[in-house]
Amino acid sequence: MNKLRPAALAIVCTAALILVALFHHPVVSHAANAQGAQAQMVRLGASDNLVHGALTAMLIVLASALAVFDKVLGTARPVPGGARIAYFLGCVLLGVAMLFDGFVLPALAANSMSAQPFEAQFVALIMRTIGIVIQEFSKAGLVSQSVAMLIWAYAAASRPALPGWRWCVGLGVLSGLLPAAWILFGGLVLTPHSLMAVFGLHMAWYLAVAASMYRAGAGSAIAPKPSAIGAS
Repeated sequence: MNKLRPAALAIVCTAALILVALFHHPVVSHAANAQGAQAQMVRLGASDNLVHGALTAMLIVLASALAVFDKVLGTARPVPGGARIAYFLGCVLLGVAMLFDGFVLPALAANSMSAQPFEAQFVALIMRTIGIVIQEFSKAGLVSQSVAMLIWAYAAASRPALPGWRWCVGLGVLSGLLPAAWILFGGLVLTPHSLMAVFGLHMAWYLAVAASMYRAGAGSAIAPKPSAIGAS
């Protein structure tokens, strides 16, 4: 249980840093043509690499810290285990989207700056296709993480092991349902601002989980498993 407090602090710090990174996400402004947009991508390439590389690293840290939370709920049970799988799947999907957005698109734009007109049209088509891939993979990743939060909320309700578990349940339901409904039924287009809004909803649950884990860091605050109660 000595891992609970470091994991809780990691969740808080990483979530805050992700929000800061999203705020500084490079944005290509409106351009007159595809060549102008590509020129902006080349100019923002270093920032794209830095922001998306940092986001990928922070996502790994966040997933690792939540694995500690999952262990507290009981990894032998299928429900928390399913949440962990759904969350890790979401991280992989988001990681693929960030790889394309932060590294592939800037590199493609840089390599096509001297392309002939007919080649430039083909490159623009490829970049639009990659943009669609980024949108869909990002949406799928966020929905998968939202599903994980709903499963963890159910697991926390079925085994109230942590202090403040009611906040984990309530915010888990809200943080899971609202972003998923917005993405699936609200016609959401992901931009840095809408990403910050979605992550802000998720962050409410992250903070509730971190608070519960930190309070339980001494170990005595964690309720015994039902099997242990029966054995006594």
